[in-house]
Amino acid sequence: MTDVLDLPFDQYQRYRLTADLIDEARAKGERLRVLDVGGRTALLRSFLPKDDVHLVDVESSSERGLVLGSGAALPFKDASFDAVCAFDTLEHVPPPLRRDFVRECARVAKRWVLLAGPYEAPRVVEAEQILQRFLRDKLKVEHRYLNEHRHNGLPVREEVERELRAAGGSVASFGHADLERWLIGMCLSMYLDEDPALRGLAKSFHRYYNRELFRSDHGAEVYRHVVVAALRGAPLPKAVGALDAPTTPRGLLAPFARLVEELGAFDKERAAWRDERDKLRRVAKDLDTDLAGHRSSLAKLQTRLDEQTSVIADLEVDLEGHRRSVADLERDRAELAAQRARDAADFAAVRRTLEADLAGHKQTLEDLGRHTAALELRSAELETSVRAHAQVTEDMRRDLDAHRELKARLEADLARVERTAAELTANLAQTNEIAAKINAELVATLARLDALARELIATRADVDEARAKNAVLDAANVGLREELNSRWNNFKRAFALRKPRY
Repeated sequence: MTDVLDLPFDQYQRYRLTADLIDEARAKGERLRVLDVGGRTALLRSFLPKDDVHLVDVESSSERGLVLGSGAALPFKDASFDAVCAFDTLEHVPPPLRRDFVRECARVAKRWVLLAGPYEAPRVVEAEQILQRFLRDKLKVEHRYLNEHRHNGLPVREEVERELRAAGGSVASFGHADLERWLIGMCLSMYLDEDPALRGLAKSFHRYYNRELFRSDHGAEVYRHVVVAALRGAPLPKAVGALDAPTTPRGLLAPFARLVEELGAFDKERAAWRDERDKLRRVAKDLDTDLAGHRSSLAKLQTRLDEQTSVIADLEVDLEGHRRSVADLERDRAELAAQRARDAADFAAVRRTLEADLAGHKQTLEDLGRHTAALELRSAELETSVRAHAQVTEDMRRDLDAHRELKARLEADLARVERTAAELTANLAQTNEIAAKINAELVATLARLDALARELIATRADVDEARAKNAVLDAANVGLREELNSRWNNFKRAFALRKPRY
C-alpha cells in the first residue's frame, strides 16, 4: 500500500480532501462501494483502504479491476455505487462531453458525487500560464496536462453545480490549495523533480507539506474545488474536522524560505558548472569532428589501397588459372583420343553381347507364353474352386445360423429346467422336512404301541393263568370273557389301522 504522505503535494491535496469528505458523510464503520472515474492510477485505494474502490478510464494500466470506458458513457447500471469520484479529470474532457460526464456520474451514483479539480477563474488561468512559462523557459519542458487545460478550457463550476442539482442533488463546493502557495509549490516540485540529485529533497518537501500545511492550505483564492452532490436524501458533508482554519501556523513557512534560498545558490552553482560543462562538450565535439574527419580520410586511403591490392591479386590468380587451363586442355585432348579407341572396342564387345542376349530374350518370351496359358487355365480352375468354396461357406453360414437358433432354444429350455429344478429342490426340502416330522411322530407312536402291546401280553398271560386257576369260574364268567374278547378284537383292529405302512 502506498504511503500517501510521500505523494506529490498536488496529488495529496485532491485525494485527501475528497476522502475526508466521504469519511464524514458515511455511517460509522460502513464499507462503501466507490467508483473512481479516470482513476487508472488507483491512488484512491490508498486513501480509502477499507472500501471497495472500482476504476474506469479511457487509458489502460496494470491496476487490477480497471474497466476501459468513457466518463461520458459509463458502462454501469443506475445507482451502482455509493460514491462516484473524479480527480482533476473534468478539465481533460472535451467541452461538448462535459455535461454528459457530470450526468453519467450522477446516474451511477447512489448517494454522493465528488468532482475535484481546477475550475474556470481568471487568477487560476493566470497561475497555470505562469507555471507553463516557468516549465518552458527554465526547465525546457512542455507539460501535457497543462496544455490540455489551455486547449479545452477549464470547466465552469456553476454549470457543474447546476447539472448536479438538476439530477436531484443537494450541492456544496469546498475550496483548497491557496493559489499563490500552489503556484510556488508546483514550481518547486517541478524544479526538484527535474534534477535526479534533488529528487530526495523533493520527497521531503512533499511529505512536509502533506503533514504540516495541507489542513490550513485554503483561503479566499484557491486553485482547486471539490464539488459535492448528495443524492436520494444522503447527508451532505460540511468538511467539519477535515480542514483547519485557513491561517498558517507561525513558523511553518520558514523552511520554504530557507529552501528557496538554498535552491537559489544551488541553481547559481549549477548554472556555472553547466556553462563549463557545455564548453567542454563543445570542445569535445570539435575534437570528435576532427577525429572523425581524419578517420574518414584514412578509411578512404585504406579502401583505395585495398582495392588496388585486390585487383593485382585477382590478375595474378587469373594468369595462373589460364596457365593451368592450357595444360589441362592438352592432357584432356590426349586422354580423349585414347578414350575413343577404348570406346570403339567396348562398343563392338557390347554389340556382340546384346545380340546374344536378344536371342536369349526371344526364347524367354516363348517360355513366358506357355507359362501364361498354364496360369490362365489354373486361374479358371481357381475361380471354379472359389465359387464352390463360396457355396460351402454359404451352407456353413446357414447351418451356423440354425445352430445358433437351436442353441438359443436350448439355452431357454435349460433356463426353464433350472428354474423347475430349483422349485423341485425347494419342494423336496419342504417334503423332507414334513417327512422327518411325520417319521418322528410315527416312531414315538410305535414306541407307545410296543409298550402297550407288552402290557397287553403281560395282561393276557395273567388272564390265562387266572383262566387256568379259575377254570371253575369260566362258566360263570362267560359273559365277562366275551366282553374281554370283544375288547381284544377292537384293540387289534385299532392297532392294524394305526400301524404305519411302508
